[in-house]
Amino acid sequence: MFRDIIVDETQKLALVLAKLLGFKAEGKADEFTHLAESTMLNEYDITLHEVLELSIEDFKIRLAEQNYSAGKLDALASVLYLTSEPLENNAETAKTLQKVLIIYDRLEQQYHRQSFENISKRNIIHQFLKTHSGNLPL
Repeated sequence: MFRDIIVDETQKLALVLAKLLGFKAEGKADEFTHLAESTMLNEYDITLHEVLELSIEDFKIRLAEQNYSAGKLDALASVLYLTSEPLENNAETAKTLQKVLIIYDRLEQQYHRQSFENISKRNIIHQFLKTHSGNLPL
C-alpha cells in the first residue's frame, strides 16, 4: 500500500516534469512558471520563490525537517535545475545550483540513489561553479 502511494507520487511528478520540460523547450515561460509554482506549493508546501530565497543552511534544514521521499527529492532537484536554465553567470543561479547539489548529496547519502542524468547534471554544475565562482558575489 505505502509502496503504491510512492509509485503514484513519483509517476505524477514525472508527468509534471515532462510538462515543465515541454514548456521550457517551447519557450512558454509563463506556463512554466505557473506550473512550477503550483507544483511546489501542492507537493512541497512552499512556493518556488520561497525555496529560491532560502539560504543554503535554511534549505538544508528544511530538507531534513521534511524528510522527502527519494522521488520527491529527485523531482525537486529537477524543478530547481530547470528554473536555473539557461545557466547565467549570477549569484541566484549559483545558489540554485548549490541547492541541486545538496539534494543530489542527500539522495546519495540517505537513499543510496544515483542516476546517469543526475551525475551528468552534477558535472555540469561543478563546471559552471568552477568557471564562474570568481565572478559571483555569493
